[in-house]
Amino acid sequence: MDHFGGRKPLGYLVLCLFAAGIAVFVINCVSIFPVYENRDAYFLPRMIMKALINLLWVAAAALGVKYYPTKRNRMMLPALILFMVGDTGTLISFPLGGVFYAVGHIFMLIAIVETTYIRKWQMVFLAAGIAVTVMLPLVFLDNWLLSFAAIAYGLVVTTVMAFSLSNRFFWLAGIIFYVSDVAGFIRVALMDINYVYIITTVIYYVSFFMLCVSVYSTNRKEVVTVSDLLRMTGDSRSEGVSFWVCGKWALGLIRGDRNYAYDHIDLAYDIDHVDEFLAWIAHAGYERKHRYAKGIRSYYSEKYGELKIFPCLFRQDGSAMLTNEKGHQLELDEGFFEEISVFGRKIPCIAPGGQELIYDAAGNDR
Repeated sequence: MDHFGGRKPLGYLVLCLFAAGIAVFVINCVSIFPVYENRDAYFLPRMIMKALINLLWVAAAALGVKYYPTKRNRMMLPALILFMVGDTGTLISFPLGGVFYAVGHIFMLIAIVETTYIRKWQMVFLAAGIAVTVMLPLVFLDNWLLSFAAIAYGLVVTTVMAFSLSNRFFWLAGIIFYVSDVAGFIRVALMDINYVYIITTVIYYVSFFMLCVSVYSTNRKEVVTVSDLLRMTGDSRSEGVSFWVCGKWALGLIRGDRNYAYDHIDLAYDIDHVDEFLAWIAHAGYERKHRYAKGIRSYYSEKYGELKIFPCLFRQDGSAMLTNEKGHQLELDEGFFEEISVFGRKIPCIAPGGQELIYDAAGNDR
């Protein structure tokens, strides 16, 4: 109910939509899937029930996107719609349904890339998957045009699966979709094996249901880690922008908490260079969450997490005046500023207690 801001009727409506889709799916599995004596007679009922399942679940997901319009969710909705259309389209024409599936996977891939770190081991996994994807059609298919289509489709699906593995909202659905598509390839090759059809259809709907439900996940980068901080400072330096880490993060760095993580990071910026700093904020992909008085703002990034920025006015004598979240102005002399060494990188910090705290807390670890 928190997802809808306390609107209980809307929350119950979504639950009913998901439950109705599950009920139709169960009825479809029990009453229609096992019937193969006269397929033509059951073609229309099967198509109607499959379309109804998709429609109910996508409607529930659409309500989630409407009331929780994050970047990932906005990109996922077209993917869900295309999967729904493709699922119905395969009952009419396999190539037509495959095209819709492929485009849906592309939208899902964009959603993953926009909200997920792509790591080196995923690239290795992707390379291995591509090799298998290219070899299978060439070995099992004689038609070169069909082989080309299978390879193109397989590359899209394999890329989605490989990139989804490090995203906790996508990885299981990505694997299941991949298994479903591989099993679907087997099903096309072995059309008369009834249990393959049942298994692959169940696998597909499990993954499709998970994707529809995923729009109700928290979908937030909940912590800012040291690696986030190092990437952030590296990016800002490449853009010629400087800032100072302050608050709990600064204290943690000074005390040597190299692997610690906080729910957000506090940064102080020079108000004489506010335009350059805000330009870097936009460059780094931050989106503003709240705006406080006195120039204090809160931002959120899928890549770096939550950020709060605080204006700092520097004077010619080296002292500065920092405005905190409550609007109070704190006088800082030059002893409050120090660069802390973290994994060989210098991180500018504002020490909560000034130079004395830096030396007492950091010791020889700086």
